[in-house]
Amino acid sequence: MVLDAPEVASKVKPGQFIHMKIGGESGPLFRRPFSVFRRVNLNGNRLGIEVVYKVIGLGTRLMAKLKRGDTIDIIGPQGHGFERHPHKPLHVLVGGGTGAACLFLLAEEISRAGLHLKVLLGADTKDSLIVEKEYASLNGEVIVSTDDGTYGYRGFVTKMLDQALDEGKISPDCAIYSSGPEPMLKALAPICQKYRIPAQVSMERHMMCGIGACLACICKVDPNQVPKYRDLGSSHVQFVSDKEFGYALVCKDGPVFNINEVIFDE
Repeated sequence: MVLDAPEVASKVKPGQFIHMKIGGESGPLFRRPFSVFRRVNLNGNRLGIEVVYKVIGLGTRLMAKLKRGDTIDIIGPQGHGFERHPHKPLHVLVGGGTGAACLFLLAEEISRAGLHLKVLLGADTKDSLIVEKEYASLNGEVIVSTDDGTYGYRGFVTKMLDQALDEGKISPDCAIYSSGPEPMLKALAPICQKYRIPAQVSMERHMMCGIGACLACICKVDPNQVPKYRDLGSSHVQFVSDKEFGYALVCKDGPVFNINEVIFDE
């Protein structure tokens, strides 16, 4: 879906999201968060944004019925996005499922800067793979895995990454940026620890207000790691005094976190 939203297009950073009110007053009560896939040129020099989504519930079913010229209420850009590592010679993007759409704006930025880019895309099957052609149009290498082996590497995208690092096909002297299902991000963490690779991940949570008021979109964080990556004074992170973890708000402190900050539940 392409949205005529020049103000958002001029401000949005890779990994940030928009919060969309769908269906007007008769639609769902709460907004839906969507990452910005890319900026697009509309008429003349006017910029818009593109959103990639999968129809899975009432909100996205209503989105699929929208027609050219319809209006929609959005708030954004919201949240903390990706920060490109300033020193690594190689940038590796690991996308799983629809999470691949979250990384494209970053991939464009890396490609335009003339930096070395590798994109690893994972999907359940060949038919469920998305935006491969868009990534292939950039200045970088795209490698694909499918869980069932119908296209590319057979197995999880994290297993493909681990094998490529082990075989020297991807240098560990890189930075990783990832978005996808939480089990995939959890599997990525020990790989990054094994090879000492800095990584940032985009966390997904159900959101209600999207502005940090309702406290619905929390994720666990490590109190020993969080101060290394962010200013606690300007964050919404709260620590639990008798526990070895704290809580961050995905809508405000994220959705992008350093992978070392996040505690992935068993």
